Amino acid sequence: MKSEAFLDTNILIDALVPAHADHHARAVRLISKVSHGDVILHLSVTVILEATFVLTRAYRVPRRDIANELTNLLHLNNLVIPDKPLIAATLRLWTEESPLSFADCYHLVLTSSLGLDSIYSFDRKMGRYPRVERIEP
Repeated sequence: MKSEAFLDTNILIDALVPAHADHHARAVRLISKVSHGDVILHLSVTVILEATFVLTRAYRVPRRDIANELTNLLHLNNLVIPDKPLIAATLRLWTEESPLSFADCYHLVLTSSLGLDSIYSFDRKMGRYPRVERIEP
């Protein structure tokens, strides 16, 4: 029987950034077990959100590099993430619209995926997504 658990953000970050050699090696081994089908891991959009924030702010990893690595992880069958296509679309938008945070991009993509064409926001940057109109109350 495969082991199954939730993946915390720090393991994901350590798998992507070799800042701490021992943690990096162990995190990479865990992801390898997932890719080989030995382990099933669950994670949420909040893990992705936190990882994008920490990787860009603390480690200064370029958005495109982060998006590429996270998109590769989305293709792992034994990595269970609700709404993988939504996360993939969010990562694409996040790399294209640098003024927007990952959370902003997620909200815009989610708005569109819900079949809505507008979002209430005072944040003018939210008007950058062509499928969603930003409106102020």
